[in-house]
Amino acid sequence: MTPNFTSASHFLIGIGLFWLGAVVGSFANVCVYRLPWGKSVIWPASHCPKCLTALKGRDNLPIFGWLLLRAECRKCGLQIASRYVLMELVMGLLFLSVHLAISADLGLRFPIDQVYGGRLLMGVMLVSFLVVATMMDYDWMIITDSVTVPGMLMGLGLGAMMPFARPLPMRSDSHLEGFWIGLAGVLAGFGLIVFFRVLGRILFRREAMGLGDATLMGVIGAFLGWKAAILTFFLAPFFGLSHAVWKLVRLILRRLQGGQNSLADHEMPFGPYLSMAALFILLSWPWLWKNWAVDLFESFSMVLKEMV
Repeated sequence: MTPNFTSASHFLIGIGLFWLGAVVGSFANVCVYRLPWGKSVIWPASHCPKCLTALKGRDNLPIFGWLLLRAECRKCGLQIASRYVLMELVMGLLFLSVHLAISADLGLRFPIDQVYGGRLLMGVMLVSFLVVATMMDYDWMIITDSVTVPGMLMGLGLGAMMPFARPLPMRSDSHLEGFWIGLAGVLAGFGLIVFFRVLGRILFRREAMGLGDATLMGVIGAFLGWKAAILTFFLAPFFGLSHAVWKLVRLILRRLQGGQNSLADHEMPFGPYLSMAALFILLSWPWLWKNWAVDLFESFSMVLKEMV
């Protein structure tokens, strides 16, 4: 029986991408911890925050290092949080998901062509920036420019160098057009957040969204284009709905018990839900565009023409 060379090759690619994602997830842990404090992500080497003992090479192995250490520092016994290994697992699974989504759209084929390679590169790069921004916003309620500005530049650069890498209808054959599509995405994403930020300031006399959300939307627009950026913005609240309901229930229960509510009870990060919506669009875009989004934008275009 002749083996299916195409399927076997893509299986090996998937395994490799999972491991690559786990490695990137390990680095993402460092970024989330250090960047909000303005620390270098390169020096000093990873170490125990309690006894400052530097980790050995084998301890830094994604997933396996945590298991070999039995989730504690070898010297002082400080517990190592499970979120570190979970970040590595999630990043690995997301890298694998990007591969599977692109393969499902383009069809399994070998050797791999430049369209697959370009879409894969842009996909995993976007995933990396989104995961770092998500965890940073959850932990600190901020998304630093040290994450989003390089993300926007990376999206614009890759889109210009590989204009064929974005899925339809954002695909292009021209390097210059690829750049303009990315720039339009940055402006659309950034502009939407700024508009609602100003509107919230007028209506509620407080900031409804942070500038970190605006620059994160700029990253999404740079990679995916302006149409995907607009959809991301309006889909994000649905991903945050369960968190909002949970906070509301907790606030009501605390009030009934006579407790005091803090500022954190009235605020929640929006960046994680922008990231979730962007990941959903990235992984489902071919199906989403053909079965829903194309009709939505055509209807919107017709309404605008009638208004004009």
